[in-house]
Amino acid sequence: MIIFGWRVVFFTLTRGVFHCPDCGGDRDYRRRQGRNFFTLFFIPVIPLMKTGGEFVECDTCHGRWSPGVLDVPTTAQLALMPAMLLRMAIAQVLRSGDYTHAAARTRAVGVVREAGERGYDDAALNADLGRPFDEVRVEMGRASSALAPEARESILRAAAEIALTDGPLSVSEEETLSAVGADLGLTRVQVTGVVSLARQASGH
Repeated sequence: MIIFGWRVVFFTLTRGVFHCPDCGGDRDYRRRQGRNFFTLFFIPVIPLMKTGGEFVECDTCHGRWSPGVLDVPTTAQLALMPAMLLRMAIAQVLRSGDYTHAAARTRAVGVVREAGERGYDDAALNADLGRPFDEVRVEMGRASSALAPEARESILRAAAEIALTDGPLSVSEEETLSAVGADLGLTRVQVTGVVSLARQASGH
């Protein structure tokens, strides 16, 4: 007697760490996808078409969610987020002016180190300066919502003060500060106020 049929087999596409909604904390996950198999004597033999969409499964509670759950930052990512956003904001504003200015570069590296990235150096700053502006804007817009408005204003002010290190803001620097402020989720009024405070502090 030959016994045959069909069966869905789930494959793991990627693994990682995510914030599990049910567990309420960071957990290991598997991103999975199902596929139909022709079975012979209950053994999957011939792979057929994929079935269903991809999903994320928690290794702890085995809850399943759509891949969009991975957009929620983990606790570890939240801890690094202020320094990461600060790096991106500073690099965008710095390269809209004189990014070779020694004092501005030194201050930029120092500010990022104070924010928690102790290993940040001139080489890392050069790497940040080389990133595509559009790519950085998308990343900033996605990550900034996790921070309080006061933290986002602080990031913009630090970037403005670094831009003012080599003198008054140029038109290009002002436009970039406005764009960075928008990406950080700040209103025009907030951006104007933050930049004004930075000007007063620098004497420009």
